[in-house]
Amino acid sequence: MLHAPSPASRADQTLSFNMKLLAHHELSGFGGLGEGMAMQLTGDGRRILWLAHESAPKNFSGVDVTDPRNPKLIVQTDLPHMKLRSNSLDVVGNIMAVAYQASTVGIQPAGVDLFDISTPEQPKLISHFDCSGPHSRGVHALWFVDGKTIHISSGAPDFTPATHWTISFTGCWMCPTCPSLKKLAVGGTPAHERETKPQHPQDCPNSLIQALEPTTPTCSLIGRTALLLAT
Repeated sequence: MLHAPSPASRADQTLSFNMKLLAHHELSGFGGLGEGMAMQLTGDGRRILWLAHESAPKNFSGVDVTDPRNPKLIVQTDLPHMKLRSNSLDVVGNIMAVAYQASTVGIQPAGVDLFDISTPEQPKLISHFDCSGPHSRGVHALWFVDGKTIHISSGAPDFTPATHWTISFTGCWMCPTCPSLKKLAVGGTPAHERETKPQHPQDCPNSLIQALEPTTPTCSLIGRTALLLAT
């Protein structure tokens, strides 16, 4: 059970229940992490924890947590410039998908990178799927679990926001036949969530949900739908 901080908080108050801190790593002073976190089981039996950084200059980090009491930073990469962040990532086998979101519209690169992480110390770029555009900040979050399809919340080169207001949506994500979905010509700031969840209400800006097929050496778009307006 977690207790929210309050002005009367004391060091001896309970902060967790049935949990014990095993180790802590400073990540070379770049501990500002985003939402992306995924575990890789390597061919030689190691467990590598991959972490996306919430803001520049760092892109992603790999930490060997095979011994959870002695985590080791094995790789840490840099973003191409300071107006980009890699807030989200996912891993399937030896393939890692990384989302790139720009601080404003029209900036490149903004989209999804695929990396070969079979040698975790030396991630190799496989391909890039571009989501940049005059009204797009790229990809905020992605979901990659089956090794075949990447679901992303993103903008796109050919989408123009219908409004800059915050909207609400509910219904079946990635389900174009759902009667509660209404196609809109929208884009701009991407949605926050990306999992396929029926009846999952959220509040977010106008956005686009897309599905990518990570073929080698490039990704191809296989489907997409805009978010619906709550009426």
